[in-house]
Amino acid sequence: MDNKAVGFTNRGGIILTDKDAFCEHIRLYEKSMYSLAFSIVGNDSDAAEIISESIYRAYKNIDALKSEKAFKSWILRIVHNTAVETIRKNSKIIPMEETPDIPDDSPENDITARLTVREAVNNLKQPYRTVVVLFYYENLSVSKIAQITSTNAVTVKKQLSRARKMLRETLKEDFNG
Repeated sequence: MDNKAVGFTNRGGIILTDKDAFCEHIRLYEKSMYSLAFSIVGNDSDAAEIISESIYRAYKNIDALKSEKAFKSWILRIVHNTAVETIRKNSKIIPMEETPDIPDDSPENDITARLTVREAVNNLKQPYRTVVVLFYYENLSVSKIAQITSTNAVTVKKQLSRARKMLRETLKEDFNG
């Protein structure tokens, strides 16, 4: 990459103009980027390639970013589009091989329950897996998810509702006895 200036303004009106600022923003959201990429393609190597390609595309097109506040949504949309493009190029859905490392810092949660829920989420088909990961693990709003996935909010709400129903059915035996 060249030493192209990164130009967007934060709330204080300070212009971020170097690649270090861009890299810092990437570091802030690398786990979110990985979780999203992995939720779509289902394996580490493809997710890593998607992250690399997404970072390159973001850096190359940084001028399209309107504000620093929109960086997370903007980079996640690039990751989403790159992952979908990768699947289309391969013209097959890549099978799930591993469980993504989605951190949960709540000590009161039982690790077995978290693993069971994570496995159930991983077994959801697309687009349900993606919207669940973005909504519950990345704490994004329905409107942000709609923006990232290039759908409308009503569709995202329906997908979340269906995903919840599928998860409830899958997890019924594990949690209700």
